[in-house]
Amino acid sequence: MNNGVILIGGSVELIELCDLCGVRVVGIVDKEPGGAFPGHKVFHGDEVASTLYRRHGGIPLVISPDMPETRKRLAAYYAECGFVFSSLVSPRALVSPSARLGRGVVIQSGANVSAGVTLGDFVRVNTCANIMHDSFIGDYSTIAPNAVILGRVKVSEGAYVGANATVLPGKTVGRGAVVGAGALVTRDVPAKTTVMGNPARRRVKK
Repeated sequence: MNNGVILIGGSVELIELCDLCGVRVVGIVDKEPGGAFPGHKVFHGDEVASTLYRRHGGIPLVISPDMPETRKRLAAYYAECGFVFSSLVSPRALVSPSARLGRGVVIQSGANVSAGVTLGDFVRVNTCANIMHDSFIGDYSTIAPNAVILGRVKVSEGAYVGANATVLPGKTVGRGAVVGAGALVTRDVPAKTTVMGNPARRRVKK
């Protein structure tokens, strides 16, 4: 066991990942009552950050929420308070030795991160996601369970690729874009756009 981490955002899934990685959970910052995470110290809400730093400033944080914008906001807030960040990479994930991982990355069990892949800061790669060779995943992006990112894909900062979605080789998913669950991306996705379906098309609001 190392000196441990503090989880920002309560998640039984992330607690179990820490256990799997042999990482001690020192505490959890969350708005839920402490009973939601039995056996773990719960600090209530982000407003405790300055007090938390005085008491536990030497312990790195893991930013756990799934949504990219939330992770970006929390990372900036806690960095300003002086905290440093830790990554969690499941021993049951397959990560190529040639892959490059940024800070604060979370990679869950069953994921594949292939040769030449770059993951930016605070990227989250969920269970059984598959990121193929030479792809680039920008800061704060989320790759949901069972999503497939084929070779030489660029997923720009803050994008969300939904569960069971597939992005074909060489395509770009723009900054802050959302690829819906099960979508097949056959062309570039513009920034701040939501696409859905097979083939993926821009969602039109009714």
